[in-house]
Amino acid sequence: MKKELPLLLGFFATIGWYLEFFFAGTFFENWKMFFTTGFRSVAIVTLLVGVVNVLKVNYSRIKYNNDRWFSVYQMLIIIVMIVFALLRGTSPGTPFDAMFTFGFVPLDATVFSLLAFYVASASYRSFKIKSVESAFLLIAAILIMLSKMPLGEAMWSKIPVIGEWIMDGPTSAGKRAILFGAFLGGLTMMIRIAFGLERSHLTE
Repeated sequence: MKKELPLLLGFFATIGWYLEFFFAGTFFENWKMFFTTGFRSVAIVTLLVGVVNVLKVNYSRIKYNNDRWFSVYQMLIIIVMIVFALLRGTSPGTPFDAMFTFGFVPLDATVFSLLAFYVASASYRSFKIKSVESAFLLIAAILIMLSKMPLGEAMWSKIPVIGEWIMDGPTSAGKRAILFGAFLGGLTMMIRIAFGLERSHLTE
């Protein structure tokens, strides 16, 4: 029963999930709410696991590592934010909202601004014309970057139009093809799990 019970639960849950899309009624509406509540419960448990993991990692660094001040700072900020949220709430105008707006948001923008330079550096090293496909990729990347800055429009007024066409046309088509393949792969995995053909998620 160590493996049979999870397989049976997965089979009946998959069948019930598919039936909700083909039949209407109070029973299937409640069934849908059951799955929605289950997803939220799993998300809450995942959040708790993440919090415990952060606490364990930072505790180990503070106790055993010489470079412990970043962990001390992180733990202090987490505790302060939790205390502010419990005492005053998270609505606009509260200390929690002020710390989030004037602390986290600028730091988040700073990190992503620094990542832009790393991405540009990696792109410069990676974009080498070794084939026809790489040449098209390099030309498209240059046009997209120029279309997103005033310099491109100053060079030629059609560059923003070309950039938008690339994003709405070839890029969108490639993205949809990748997502379509991913959805087919996910559907295949769901069918394999439902019929017990895929057992890698089960532990010994």
